[in-house]
Amino acid sequence: MYLDTETLVPLANYHDIEIMVDIAITQRDLGQRSGNAGVKLAVPITGSPGLELGGSKGSEFEVTQARTIKDHPANALNRLLDTLTRNNDIVTDLSSGAITRRQLIEVDGDWSVSPATDIGSLLTKMATLFSEQPSAFKGSEPPAEFYSRILAPGTNQGPVVLDTTTEDSNKTRVLVLLEAGYLTGRTGPDDLEGERAVFGQVDAVVAEGSSYSLDKFFLSGFSRPVRRSFPVEELLKNLPPQSNMQVTVDDLRIRGPLVVVKAIAIY
Repeated sequence: MYLDTETLVPLANYHDIEIMVDIAITQRDLGQRSGNAGVKLAVPITGSPGLELGGSKGSEFEVTQARTIKDHPANALNRLLDTLTRNNDIVTDLSSGAITRRQLIEVDGDWSVSPATDIGSLLTKMATLFSEQPSAFKGSEPPAEFYSRILAPGTNQGPVVLDTTTEDSNKTRVLVLLEAGYLTGRTGPDDLEGERAVFGQVDAVVAEGSSYSLDKFFLSGFSRPVRRSFPVEELLKNLPPQSNMQVTVDDLRIRGPLVVVKAIAIY
């Protein structure tokens, strides 16, 4: 359903659970050969470059390849969860004690997609289009086609926020941050709603009276110069009138107490 392999792989490897594929290339000189020789070898991993080995007159090469398949990410995830549970390195009960930043956590809950996700989706589109057309941001009113591109229907492939309140005695509010690009199969953000388990890492523990700002999360895919060029306050002022959203920066500041988790897997 959701699996952030970029985070999972190093975490699993740290616990001696190897994932993905190893490729070993060896070269052996077979003796004399006339003319120029060249060999191209395509490594069977998506996105991997081909390797070219060549020999000049007087040499010949044999190229061999060893391919070792290791754990599939889903299987590795199950093994990792077993290992963390066995070593008491994962928290599953938020009412059992203090939660700290970077703590690995598994939370069962009845999740819903936070309304802030829609705001974040518009912010991401606006920042993208304004970075492509800076003059539109500086003008008094963006052109009509600018708004039509922002409001164009389509599946959200950007940041998503899930929200729940645990059923334990503390009734802890939990926000989960995830990137829609890591959704597996044909899963969409709405499919994450309902009874699910979330495995992830605590990003923040927000005390009562404090708040957590989501704007940096929604614009995390942009460089710092871009974020500085288009302040969130100004982006919100340029929200399309057709969106019927009356939003301020305060709507992106979620008040505590709450725990904020960056998702690694949802199942």
